[in-house]
Amino acid sequence: MLFFVAIIAICGILYELLIGTLSSYLIGNSVQQFSFVIGFFMSGMGIGAYFSRFLEKNNLKNFFLIELILSIVGASSVILLKFSYIYFVNYSFSFQIIYFLITLSIGTLVGMEIPLVASIYKKLNLSSKSIVSDIFTFDYIGGLIASLIFPLFLLPVLGLYNISIFVGSINLFVAICYLFYLKKKGITEISFKKYFTFIFLVICYFVSLLFLNIKIENIYLQHFYKEPILQTFESPYQQIVLTKRGDDFRMYLNGNLQFLSLDERIYHEALIDRPLGNIPNREISALVLGGGDGLAARNLLKNPNVSSITLVDLDPKVLEIAKTEKNLLALNEGSLLNPKVKIYTQDAFQFIINTKEKFDFIIADFPDPRDTSIAKLYSKEFYTGVLGTLKEYGVFVTQASNAFFSNKVLFSTEKTISSVFGSALAYHRYLPSFGDWGFVVAKKNGIIDKKALCGESNCFHFEKVYLEGTQNLSINTLAEPRMIDYYGEGYKKYNL
Repeated sequence: MLFFVAIIAICGILYELLIGTLSSYLIGNSVQQFSFVIGFFMSGMGIGAYFSRFLEKNNLKNFFLIELILSIVGASSVILLKFSYIYFVNYSFSFQIIYFLITLSIGTLVGMEIPLVASIYKKLNLSSKSIVSDIFTFDYIGGLIASLIFPLFLLPVLGLYNISIFVGSINLFVAICYLFYLKKKGITEISFKKYFTFIFLVICYFVSLLFLNIKIENIYLQHFYKEPILQTFESPYQQIVLTKRGDDFRMYLNGNLQFLSLDERIYHEALIDRPLGNIPNREISALVLGGGDGLAARNLLKNPNVSSITLVDLDPKVLEIAKTEKNLLALNEGSLLNPKVKIYTQDAFQFIINTKEKFDFIIADFPDPRDTSIAKLYSKEFYTGVLGTLKEYGVFVTQASNAFFSNKVLFSTEKTISSVFGSALAYHRYLPSFGDWGFVVAKKNGIIDKKALCGESNCFHFEKVYLEGTQNLSINTLAEPRMIDYYGEGYKKYNL
């Protein structure tokens, strides 16, 4: 029975991680979503533990039925959440109610398991002085195993949809093994033969889910991506989707457009080529933080003064795609295969804090600050590390979200960088795919040449409407990551 305890503990934690990860993909703000999932899941476990007392009379049968029900609900959880999200895409509150109910339901079923196992021990006269500690020992060991295999193996290999079926199958396996265990003990109150039809139907349901995997996933994805989908990938960090219609090739990360091939060169000219004009005419060592698609490195390699490029990206899957996928390889011109480019697969914050190297040009090409894991890369502490990593008169530039919809993000970024560098300059460039996009540039012990940055345009000038609500913005720090609030406020204001 202790074997069952460890297995059901693994399943319980995996369901929790599964729902937390999926809700982070769908809604964003991973800290908030995991907090909600943990809260509702634990509450459900408390409810389940309470109501388990009413199931102890027929505990042998009820434990089996709970495992059977949990296997079905757990295996269906990803499908239910994804299609609820599609249906309620314009009614986020309604979707969150469904997502909380699914979390609460699974938590309740999981919460019934351990008390029932303890009562079964008592009924079968298996109890000992250490039975409670034994049960919790195996329960916690199972939790540790689940927390390790989910990010390291299950997520990158199976993906969320298949993980839900896999974990549901484990609950079904526990139910079947439990029946044989009772038979071995000579208990005929509940038998495999009696419940064969139920087990067979559940197995058929799981097999149908596996066979319909690609079709179901495509229906879900195509609802959000209007262009034909080329490939989808799941890494421990994000879902990656590649689409293409004619010459229009796109990459999406967690449903957010990363680039569009038809106008990404405008973005990278603003991010790379223009700030390069502020660096003295000398050999330039460049550091790209993010930019795993290789497009920033491509632009840098075209400048004859750039002698070396160090690229730091957290997600090895994005780097692999950039080196092997033919459409992206053609777009980035094989930049990541160039011997001038040295690649590190690690967190950019840790790299900046720990590196001893100095660079002439540092580019931060991160996603928008939707949650704390990204907001730290827009913090005063991070920019302090950047300043220390720059050579004298070196230049730092970062993308800073939509200049109109996320104006608070843009100008809070400018204010935060100014607090470290002494001064910084926000500028913007119109992109057909993204709208008016914001950037911030700063120079170590120097002044930005506005003409070199903007040419004949007035890219550092902002109309009055862009400045609304930006007068008293806070500096973004690790202790107070206000950037997340600013990002959410902007998009909520315009119902985006």
